[in-house]
Amino acid sequence: MKHLEINEAGTITLERLTGLALPDRDPKPGDVPAVVLDVETTGLRHETGDIIQIALRPFFVCPKTGEVSGLKPAIQFLGEPNEPLPQVIKDITGFTDDDLKGHQIPWEKISAILGRCKFIVAHNASFDRKWVDHALRQRGLQSPQDTIWCCSMTQLDWTSICRPSRALEVLSAWHGFYYDSHNALADVDATLHLIRKNDYMQTMLASAVTPDYRVFAAGSLRDENYLLKDRRYRWNPDLTCWWKAAGSKIEADEECQWLTKHLSQVEPQCYEVDPKQRFA
Repeated sequence: MKHLEINEAGTITLERLTGLALPDRDPKPGDVPAVVLDVETTGLRHETGDIIQIALRPFFVCPKTGEVSGLKPAIQFLGEPNEPLPQVIKDITGFTDDDLKGHQIPWEKISAILGRCKFIVAHNASFDRKWVDHALRQRGLQSPQDTIWCCSMTQLDWTSICRPSRALEVLSAWHGFYYDSHNALADVDATLHLIRKNDYMQTMLASAVTPDYRVFAAGSLRDENYLLKDRRYRWNPDLTCWWKAAGSKIEADEECQWLTKHLSQVEPQCYEVDPKQRFA
């Protein structure tokens, strides 16, 4: 057992996650195939790095209620990178070059698994999807076209639920358990264990199938960057522009009005995002 000190009033007891509880029922009509996915990589940029571990935990889920059924065993694959592992990656993941030597990730098999799924769940889907899509393209394989990626990190309002951190380790501790983080096999089970609690799965799936919007502060001045940062805009280095997600057309229109009112030189631009293209 471990303890996490919350405040002067006391502590909470954390239980080690050693496995997932089986669902209460088998899949029934209306349930759809889904998978939790996680990757460990040699760095942050998919253009120049390699995936060294990928794990998948297939299951079935009712899109309306979020109820999980038909839980299948988790699977993982290792991949030998093109370059020796940086020491920081060894420290984070626990892998050594010898651990990965000779291993190849079967991307054809992974592509087939993902293609059968209605939902792919990842904790930080914008990271995982870019790496997976890039790896598939490199091998002449197509990314799933009718699959919706879901993000357990961004499509749940964690700040109102617990505390202002969306790290999987922190959220897990806040919900009473801990696990071996930065191992893809452990990460997928921790993610699924977390979002099966309360109505998290239902809320995340509802968000995932709803189109959202991107607001771009085109032409903003560097001197006004602090205003955008304070309003939680993010910098897109490829487009050289600040942007922010909006959950509805009304919210996007209000954000464009705010840009026009508070920035001296800006051309607000708003685009609807197809749920199937989100996080790409």
